[in-house]
Amino acid sequence: MLASKFVRDSIDDYVKLDKVGEGTYGVVYKAEHKETHQLVAIKKIRLEFEDEGIPATALREISMLRELDHPNIVKLLGVCIQV
Repeated sequence: MLASKFVRDSIDDYVKLDKVGEGTYGVVYKAEHKETHQLVAIKKIRLEFEDEGIPATALREISMLRELDHPNIVKLLGVCIQV
């Protein structure tokens, strides 16, 4: 399960700048935090059904990205959950 301290700001705290890419599971956007102006990548995951929760594939990706630290891999800063 996601640690509550890892769940970050609201998605509303960011301004989408550009669409970076799109895949089977979602869309990635370049965005900027409204207050800090930090540039980030936001991945919006497609949900097949509203009541299914976070897909297992997304949880695995989050878990792996939290552990990785490499200059060629985007650093996972946190997770926003919009309900």
